[in-house]
Amino acid sequence: MPRRAVVIVLAVLILGAALAGVQYWRWYHSPRYALQQMVLALKTKDMNNFFKYLDLKEIFNNFLKASSKELDAPEDPEADEWTRFSQRLGRKFARQFLPKLFEAFEKQIREVMTTYLANLDNSQILAVGAAVTVAKIEVKGDVAQVTLNDPKTREPLRFQMRRKPGGIWRIESVTYEDFKKFIKREFQG
Repeated sequence: MPRRAVVIVLAVLILGAALAGVQYWRWYHSPRYALQQMVLALKTKDMNNFFKYLDLKEIFNNFLKASSKELDAPEDPEADEWTRFSQRLGRKFARQFLPKLFEAFEKQIREVMTTYLANLDNSQILAVGAAVTVAKIEVKGDVAQVTLNDPKTREPLRFQMRRKPGGIWRIESVTYEDFKKFIKREFQG
């Protein structure tokens, strides 16, 4: 083979390897990769690896913010002063007390989640894997908006991920309304 052909073949191989390396690096540092690792952790029952991609404290804080909007419903103008005062006091108490409650029960919350996730059967894990594969992911800088659709009901589960130092993407908030529907469907039958 002439020397020129060898040089061209080597250049094409090096360029192809470089492009493949860049594509692998981009995939490895993507939200979809993190979600696929979560599914793999579910398959292998490796809950420590699963929780590596969840920021439970931040998820809880975001739930608290979203759920407190329900507490901010307009006051009943016909309610007496005592009722309005007790409602305001209850809102303030909830905002102050609930974050402390999470800190006290974080271990138990994690255990409940671990038990639920460990009891998923193979078809449920495959459904989650399929939903992750076709998830709609919109990345803007270090934040990604993700929408998974339930294969059966077609209902969305929307959440936000954030890239942490080191390039790991973690779920930091779940849309409150979507999560309420999920909880109702899973636990109230």
